[in-house]
This record gives sequence, C-alpha cells and structure tokens, in this order.
Amino acid sequence: MRVFAALLAAACVGGSVSAQPGPLPDAETFFARARERLASNELLQNRYAFKERRTDIRLNPLGHMGTGPLLLYEVYPSVEPAMTYRRLIQRDGTPVAEAELTAQDDAYRRRYHEWRLGLSRENPDERAVRRKRQAATEAKAHAQAKEMVELFAFSIERRDTWEGEPAIVVGFAAKPQARPRTRESRVAVVFAGKAWVHETEHEVMHLEATTIDDVSFGFGMVAKLNEGAKTSMTRRRVNQAWLPAETRFSGNGRALLLRKVAINYVREYFDYRPFDPNDPPPIPGLASASSR
Repeated sequence: MRVFAALLAAACVGGSVSAQPGPLPDAETFFARARERLASNELLQNRYAFKERRTDIRLNPLGHMGTGPLLLYEVYPSVEPAMTYRRLIQRDGTPVAEAELTAQDDAYRRRYHEWRLGLSRENPDERAVRRKRQAATEAKAHAQAKEMVELFAFSIERRDTWEGEPAIVVGFAAKPQARPRTRESRVAVVFAGKAWVHETEHEVMHLEATTIDDVSFGFGMVAKLNEGAKTSMTRRRVNQAWLPAETRFSGNGRALLLRKVAINYVREYFDYRPFDPNDPPPIPGLASASSR
C-alpha cells in the first residue's frame, strides 16, 4: 500500500502540458489544486469506518507464493494508527464464528485499555517523546512526497472521462537520472503510467501503471517480479470525500530465486460510514467502559 500511496502522490505533484490541440488546464494551477485535494482527502479518510475485502499474498519456506482465503474486514480508524481495529468478519464468504469474533474483540479490548492506561500515566517527558515520534512519521511522509517531485516527470496529455466524470489524463514516469533514497521510492520508480484526475474537482479518480523493469524484494533473494507487472487504483466519491474503492496488482516473477510465481489480487474498500477516530470501535463493553 505504501507504493500505491507513493504513486498517487506522484500523480499530483507537478508537471508540464504536452502539445495538444484545444485549451487544456494550466499545469501549475491544476497540479497545485490536485495536491490540495489529495491532502484534504487523506485527512477525511481517517474519519470513516469501512469494509475491506482482500486476499493476502503468502510465501512459504519452500518458495511457493500464492494467495490465501478471501477475507472481509470491518476497519475502524484510530488517532493512533497502531490502534486501528481490523475486525475479520468473513472468510471465503462464510461468516466468522461467534467465538472467533468474541476472541478478536477481547484481544482488541485489552490492547485498547492498555493504550488508554498508558496515555493516562504519561509524564511530560514521555508525552514529548511520543509526539516527537509522531512528528517524525509525518515528516517522513512529507519527505517521500517531496522526493516524488524530484524522481518523476509528468505531463498533462489529454481530456477524457472516467466513470462518466470529466478527467484530465496525466502521464508519469521516473526521470532517467532518478536516484531513489527510500525502499518505497525504489519500487515506485520502476512504474510508469497514467492518472485520471477530475477536471473540476481535481481529485485523482483512477491510476494505472506498469513496471518498465524487474522489481526485486529483499535484494532479489525473497522475490523478483518481472517487467510488465501491472497495478491500478480507483477512488470514488463518498459524501464530500474521494476515497479508495479498489486496488489491483498482477504480475509474474520468481520467489527465492527458483520458483516461478504468478500474482493476481484485488483489494476492495466499500460501505464507508462516518466515524470519529477519537472514539473506540463499537464492540461490546468497550464504548461503555471508555465513556465512564
């Protein structure tokens, strides 16, 4: 997901207008507004609970890579990212047994109370350390977005539509002299593609990208994906926000240097509901206990 976020940020950071007949938006103004909307929606996204349907990619010690069962989660965000609750409710279309739901809720309830107790016992020095750590995490995200400006070249290519909405198509690819510094950036720069950005609302609605070189993980010892792997991301309007709806990835490669692998997975995000991340998830015994 971090690579998706990097590519999404890349699609909004800057560019130039390629030669096209007819008037197209001023590049500097268009990208500036897209950056503003992306930052605004990242904040709004944390104010929604949602459901996520996904499969996990698994690699076993023998080098076999594949997907596990189709899982459906309820996701409740938290002001503390580590306390976001991902509650498994279905496995391959079958509801999770009540005993398993109860066990998940019990485990989260213990974590939640320990976290709240830790906050209540913080002294000023501990609070300062925690806030410094949070600031460092935010600074890292800003630095990554800034790095994308340096690594990628962009162009406004044409007008189009996406799911009936007016769009400006933005092309992006890494600059020939790009020198990525972070792991996410090293993966992101092998992708080139296009983004469909809403012409009047300046929201990234859809992104498609393809690897133009092989991608290695763990210095090639864990896995390597061949050139031509494809990824896409779709966002849709939810109330006043544009939020993730689907991410896809497909490709071929090798695991542990020997085993051929084929990856094809989808993550879907839906049933968004307003939710205050300062509140605990609505599980039995937690909300009533925290409100005392």
